[in-house]
Amino acid sequence: MGRMTVTHHDSPLGRWTRVLYFPDAPLAAHVDVFWHVSGHANFSRDRRLPTGRAHLLFNLGTPPTLFPRDVGAAARSFPTCWIAGQCESYIETGSHGATALLGAQFRPHGAWRLLRLAQDELRDQVVELESILGDRIRALHQRLLDVQTPQACFALLEHWLLTRMERGSDIHVGARAVGEAIAAGNGQVDLRDLSRRTGFSREHLIRRFREQVGLTPKAYANIIRFNHALAIAHRHDASWAQIAHDCGYYDQAHLIRDFQRYAGRAPNSLLQDRRPDPASVVVD
Repeated sequence: MGRMTVTHHDSPLGRWTRVLYFPDAPLAAHVDVFWHVSGHANFSRDRRLPTGRAHLLFNLGTPPTLFPRDVGAAARSFPTCWIAGQCESYIETGSHGATALLGAQFRPHGAWRLLRLAQDELRDQVVELESILGDRIRALHQRLLDVQTPQACFALLEHWLLTRMERGSDIHVGARAVGEAIAAGNGQVDLRDLSRRTGFSREHLIRRFREQVGLTPKAYANIIRFNHALAIAHRHDASWAQIAHDCGYYDQAHLIRDFQRYAGRAPNSLLQDRRPDPASVVVD
């Protein structure tokens, strides 16, 4: 059994309990963390920032809402379960009433390995998983509704993913090397050097990485760099010009453009936003 942490939140933003579960090997190679959140939020809309991770989610309470970016498009609710693929910008969600959500945050290639779904087809998509996996996922969702504790939910979801891992899709060795290099460089990578070291052409690496992670290496690296810059800004009293230099941006204007793209916020505004968790900000 892996490691578990529990935190309780009580502020003007609302009251909720968040339980995190960090699985042991072999699942830890493909899943960063499982999480279970239950409670009530006092805000109606939050903005989820891109993290370079796909997510699997199960609704166990009042269905959450996904708001459209396009003016005039209808909002969508998700009563059962869904997968959020890699996103190149933020998405906005809302909760109403008593919230209870179970999720799994995959490692870069984890959704490909465990769900056997081409990740480039899920880019910038939030898809109801029952439309893909049918009765199998509906049965799991019902079992999750029947149990009483986050720990029991984690055990069911972990077992289901381990079973899928036994016949999962192989991760391409070159694509894995690209992901590891991007993570090690906090978003800075030389793809030509990786091509020489792995023996695969640059075009082949890009194609396989996009298939298995959902983004091109460049797009993925940009998101990792954005999150690294945001983390530095939260931890240190450094100027934006210095952060831009340290993170490999051309200049401060380049950093600001990335913040607008990925968060819809200027850097200083994003630091001042209320944050229910590290990957989201309150917008309403």
